[in-house]
Amino acid sequence: MSHQQFSAQPVPPGWYHDPASGRQRYWNGVAWTEAFGVAAPAKNGLAVAALVLGITGFVTTGIPLFVGLFLGGPQDILAIVFGIVGITRAQRTGVGLGMAVTGLILGCVAFFSIFLGAGTIW
Repeated sequence: MSHQQFSAQPVPPGWYHDPASGRQRYWNGVAWTEAFGVAAPAKNGLAVAALVLGITGFVTTGIPLFVGLFLGGPQDILAIVFGIVGITRAQRTGVGLGMAVTGLILGCVAFFSIFLGAGTIW
């Protein structure tokens, strides 16, 4: 009966999560290296856009005489779209979930307030 020898496969060079720093660092195949620096932390621009559009849409949708409808309506729709996409990106990167959800909620509230007369009569 023979015993199989298991040898640890070397980890190929590349960007990996460094457990010591909690950031992405370059592994050269033998050790962590600073030759390529440290990767910037992940960002979620769509979550930021959803939040900004949600806030501005929420504020401008209530302007009467159809001004709010034309100023806030497109922002509300974009806040909803960017909020949904920002949430899916946040699930992958772990960044921006709160901003994306807040933008989505504000966009939805402002958009549905149009059906109650916001931007048109009040």
